[in-house]
Amino acid sequence: MNKELQFEEFYTTYYNQVVSYICRKVSDRNIAEDLAGDIFLKCYKSFDRFNEAKGSARAWIFTITNNRLKNYYRDRKSEVHIDAMESFDIADDQDVAKEIEDAMRLEEIRQFLDREIARLDSVKRQILLMRYYDEMSSNEIAEAMGMSPGNVRVILTRTLKKIKVGADDDIIKLQL
Repeated sequence: MNKELQFEEFYTTYYNQVVSYICRKVSDRNIAEDLAGDIFLKCYKSFDRFNEAKGSARAWIFTITNNRLKNYYRDRKSEVHIDAMESFDIADDQDVAKEIEDAMRLEEIRQFLDREIARLDSVKRQILLMRYYDEMSSNEIAEAMGMSPGNVRVILTRTLKKIKVGADDDIIKLQL
């Protein structure tokens, strides 16, 4: 298969994942798509040098994505906002009072998660997001972040325990 066809398949596989990941970091779809364009242009230019024996394509693209985001943050010195939950859809057949209660509970949970995630340092936050929002394996995260898979697993376990301890205080109120 020639380079153009291989890259087209690569692009089709990873474009939406990359844009979604960046959107969570920059909170602006237009900026995310611009950054993704930069990322895939860089990938195209160096696609013939990609070596799958050294790591997966997914780890490679997310390494490039993380590096581009670091440059973006450094250049803009902007604060990252994380919206960890999807918007709540209200079904037509539900009772209005129940819908309002559910929406309020979801907002409480969202605020709790936002607070907990915001308290994490950038490495822990990034590992958590890559694992649970981008569904990357520990090995892929390790490759993308230049860490050992064991270190990624330890950080992830400790981070989840830290969030759970915070949730224990609010568990009755939130009923997670």
